[in-house]
Amino acid sequence: MRSNNRLCIANVSPTRFFRGVSTVLFVSALAAMLALLVFDALNTLAPTPAHRGTGAFSLILIGSSYVALQISLRRPRAEKLKAILLGIAFFLWGAGQFLPPGHFATATDTAVMVIFVVDLSLIIIEHLKRNQYE
Repeated sequence: MRSNNRLCIANVSPTRFFRGVSTVLFVSALAAMLALLVFDALNTLAPTPAHRGTGAFSLILIGSSYVALQISLRRPRAEKLKAILLGIAFFLWGAGQFLPPGHFATATDTAVMVIFVVDLSLIIIEHLKRNQYE
């Protein structure tokens, strides 16, 4: 006998699904950040593996949350792409913390810096074009 009340992910709209994923990742990022603060307080800010891991994991989670949120929003394509790239930069920044020194780690760091600089450059250019001084 089949139940009509069963949970079926196929019945959830993509917007609702990605907003839910974003929420879970966001709350998880905040929890990881709280854990980071606790570890730092307990270890008097000494660089520990717990500090490195929870800090990196916080960046990965918040970046992923932001990407999922952007996927759920209706925005112009260029704005959405810029926002998704920013979320990816946070993800890569966190992931890079787990990489051993080498070419791939350097490439990851470079990608993060390029995304951040380009993103802020686009924001600055947008504001400068407005000619508003206040």
